[in-house]
Amino acid sequence: MYKILVPVDGSEESEKAITQAIHMAELEKGKLIFYFVVNIQQAAISVHLCQEIIDSLTEEGNRILGEIKEKLPDNLDCETVLEVGIPYERIVDYAKDNAVDIIVMGSRGLSLVEGILMGSVSRNVLEQAPCSVLIAK
Repeated sequence: MYKILVPVDGSEESEKAITQAIHMAELEKGKLIFYFVVNIQQAAISVHLCQEIIDSLTEEGNRILGEIKEKLPDNLDCETVLEVGIPYERIVDYAKDNAVDIIVMGSRGLSLVEGILMGSVSRNVLEQAPCSVLIAK
């Protein structure tokens, strides 16, 4: 089965990627894997706040994944995955470890500051992914 990995973060660009991935899954009879990464870089502000922030981001990720799953047509094969780490690294590793055929993601996520300071997640995934990457705009 054609595996489509869709990293999500709740942004408008992420919504565009979801729409594109659903269309692809319908055409290809593919399996959608909606993937949320709790960004540990956002949580690394303070040792005391770290676990609180991770818990909050995990709760937000579960909410986003749940909303996506609720909106999907029943005939689509899909799963949701939530992990903790550095987003582009976790996305690339998941694609490698799970024989993903294509990654469909937004061109820009929620973190403008991270994009400026560290390079965008989509750019890093595009450069390092083991499979094709579709950047939805």
